Amino acid sequence: MKREIREALQYCPNLPTPPGIAMQIVELGRDPDVNLTSLARVLARDPALASRVLRASNSALFAQRRRSENLRQALVVIGLNATMTLALSFSLAETLSDGDASRAVVKLVWRRAMISATASRLLGQRLHYPDLEELFLAALLQDIGILALDAALPDIYRPLISRAGDHDSLLRIEREELGADHGEAGTWLMSHWGLPERLAAIASATHDPDSPRLPKDVQPFANCVAVAGKIADMFVSGDPAASTNECIDAASRHLNLGHQVIEPILESLGEILPEVEALYETDIMSERMAAGVIDQAREILAARNLNLIHQVAEQQHKVQEMERTAQHLRETASRDALTGLYNRGRFDEVLAAEFQLATENGWPLTLGFIDLDHFKTVNDTHGHLAGDALLAHLAKLFEKHLREHDLVMRYGGDEFVALLPGTGLESAIKVFDRLRDSVASEVHEGSGGTRFRTTVSIGLAAHMDGNRRLGSPVELVRAADRALYEAKGSGRDRIGVLDSDSTE
Repeated sequence: MKREIREALQYCPNLPTPPGIAMQIVELGRDPDVNLTSLARVLARDPALASRVLRASNSALFAQRRRSENLRQALVVIGLNATMTLALSFSLAETLSDGDASRAVVKLVWRRAMISATASRLLGQRLHYPDLEELFLAALLQDIGILALDAALPDIYRPLISRAGDHDSLLRIEREELGADHGEAGTWLMSHWGLPERLAAIASATHDPDSPRLPKDVQPFANCVAVAGKIADMFVSGDPAASTNECIDAASRHLNLGHQVIEPILESLGEILPEVEALYETDIMSERMAAGVIDQAREILAARNLNLIHQVAEQQHKVQEMERTAQHLRETASRDALTGLYNRGRFDEVLAAEFQLATENGWPLTLGFIDLDHFKTVNDTHGHLAGDALLAHLAKLFEKHLREHDLVMRYGGDEFVALLPGTGLESAIKVFDRLRDSVASEVHEGSGGTRFRTTVSIGLAAHMDGNRRLGSPVELVRAADRALYEAKGSGRDRIGVLDSDSTE
């Protein structure tokens, strides 16, 4: 805060001053040996204040099951610290509502202060914060700096108030024109009065709750009071719709509360405000006007909720689309472009998984290497296009003649590989023999209308089939490759089987 403003506050002869009873309560709060008896003795000096404390203990604010019949019982019910803070709020409320400031300034501060204080207490209950009365008092005093600046700089400050349309615009104008805001002035005033340091700090903090300089013990209270101020603006500003949206955003940003929490807070606020008016012997807002604001806010909240549902649905749709795209890309990357079969990379993954399942469950797994006989001659004689067409056609033929749970993949070049889970060598030989016959019976068309046939050689190896047990997927591949080599060496168009058994 600028030196000129601080000096104007310091030497102002008509600054707001708290009642004498309030200062006695502050002094009592500094006494480490304070007890209920000493507090009751101080309150008894002001019968009106004592009566308010008794009524408060029996009000909806505390919702006690047992009714207090006298001040002593009320102090026991409410507790020492809460009673001191409550009594202080009653005393300081007189400074806010009956000060020497202009009627317009008092009205600007008073209505917002009472609604904000009540809302702050409700938010504190919702968030299970301790010291609800201190929270109430902090919100009650958050704008007291307006009264201080009005008293110290009336000629300068009152035109600023007349230009401000709402609380936030007033803060902005203050910072532009004065280089300080009423939160800082409020902090100075409360420190000047000797109020507790944390209470004074909240007045400044609540107007800048995003400041990284805030002490950790002040931050939760400052956030709560800041959101409560936004709730109050819904009732006192000229644009309830805009204030409602700002309140929802503030609750999410500062307290991590969704907009669905705001509606029950508003409902409770509408119910409890008449009780607060009675306790503080003031008029804040008619029930009809409060109900109108709450109804309008409810409509905005419903619209926000519907919009949020739509946004979530759209986001889920986008996520699903991204997942489908990613799945398609993964699928495309694991497929052979020519034949559409899974490629070598995918084969390695599938083989490892099937080999582990076979080993763990003791069921057989047969692997077959399929190699086209004299494929180079097909390319040289009929052209590479005919060779590609032959590979694509045979891929479909393999899928057609293998069983649904069998897996056929292109290993590379003119080699294919098939995995038969749960199938031993004896059964696999029959399956591959039918496959070999179907390939041999097919007639293919080459360049210039020429026609030709082709054959395949197949090498088989099995794991977990009787005594056939291999140590790894790589050993299974090597065994099938050796069986294929034997088949091709024996004249091609036949099935080779690795007869020698391997052990674990």
